[in-house]
Amino acid sequence: MSTNDKNIPTVGVEKSNPSHQTVDSFYDSSFETAYDQEEDMVSLHLDDLLPDDSGAVVLFAGEGNQVYLETIEMVVSSGISTPHVTASGVDVTGLNVYNFSSGLTLYSESEVIIQTEV
Repeated sequence: MSTNDKNIPTVGVEKSNPSHQTVDSFYDSSFETAYDQEEDMVSLHLDDLLPDDSGAVVLFAGEGNQVYLETIEMVVSSGISTPHVTASGVDVTGLNVYNFSSGLTLYSESEVIIQTEV
């Protein structure tokens, strides 16, 4: 599989300066700090998410909850979703959107902190 960004379509994304964090190491990261401080958070692995027919996943973690996502996939683009309804019928307009090299598109009402596995 090629990770050449030119071959990966970006669907429904208004490109912006991504405000998500990519953490290359678990140690001394915001991921570890959240555990230490026992904050309200949701921790997921990208492989555990089940996309719809178009390759989209929508996360509703609740207002104020931080979402941490572990993955080996690279984020090829991120931003705020333009007017769009997913194949499963969810209106994701205005949500944070992250496109991964595998083709999966993640929509989330809150920002996602992405932990890349080494």
